[in-house]
Amino acid sequence: MRGARGAAPLAVALAALAVVAVFLGFADTLNPLDALLGRGAVRSVPDVVKRPRPGAEAALRAAGFRPEVSTAFSLTAPRGTVIRQDPPAGSRRRTGSVVDLLVSRGANRVTMPDAVGRPEAEVRGPLEDAGVTVQVERRPSEAVAAGLVLEQEPGPGVELTGRDRVRLVVSEGPSPRPVPDVAGLAVPGASFRVGEAGLAVTEVVSVDDAAPVGAVVRSDPPAGSVVARDAPVRLLVSAGPPPVAVPELVTVEAGAAAEQLRALGLVPNVVLGDAPPPPTTIAAPPGPGGSTTPSTVPPLPAKGAVYAQEPLAGSQLRPGSAVTLRVAR
Repeated sequence: MRGARGAAPLAVALAALAVVAVFLGFADTLNPLDALLGRGAVRSVPDVVKRPRPGAEAALRAAGFRPEVSTAFSLTAPRGTVIRQDPPAGSRRRTGSVVDLLVSRGANRVTMPDAVGRPEAEVRGPLEDAGVTVQVERRPSEAVAAGLVLEQEPGPGVELTGRDRVRLVVSEGPSPRPVPDVAGLAVPGASFRVGEAGLAVTEVVSVDDAAPVGAVVRSDPPAGSVVARDAPVRLLVSAGPPPVAVPELVTVEAGAAAEQLRALGLVPNVVLGDAPPPPTTIAAPPGPGGSTTPSTVPPLPAKGAVYAQEPLAGSQLRPGSAVTLRVAR
């Protein structure tokens, strides 16, 4: 009985070892923990760079790895061959790991378009997508809008790859230009000079100024300002000096009245004439005692004094305007 009881544990142990042997026989690693966790053996990643895609994928699968492929254009690698791999050859990875392969699509080719007169961005896009180097020179142009191609090299129809280089000359549009000095000119002459500079007179504004009437005083923007072609320009034109108020000159001696006008920049126009007769005397209503008193009658203007003026005192006239003085003789 004692011998039978000792044989039972031995049989159990042998059965357990058999199970472990079978389990490890189906695993990639002899590490029991790796087997229990389902992890593969650690192996070196084979070198598949420059190999054709089918052979590269087959070699990776045979080594226990899973290839995943993406493609790109290449000027050096033949179409369908591996450009690079990740992880690189010789790296230690567990079987079942992914190895990324970049496979060549060959050289990307593009035909040079007829670029002249087209927008720069529209021309550059397909060329740069093909890896072509685009050199851009910018140049002012009075005739071609900014951003359009003026010149190209090579010409249309040439087949290009990423090894090639393209030169484009692109318009910056018209150059900025200074506003001309038109002070002192009449409006027609000033407008001609502004238009000759590539600008446009859009408004003429009258201002009070000592310059002769009708002469341009200044421009807005001022002369010398640098602006874009076709920019609007306002002309400020003299309407003469500011108006002044005509003084009260009735009863003033003619010479003194004329001097007052000249001091204000006005022109006296003296006209001799007979002063109008004063109004008829009218008796005032009787007072409390029944007496009457005559009303006050304006005296006749003295000889040589102003008895009337045109326009009336307080009127606003620009210097150089005439004021008529009627003087009693």
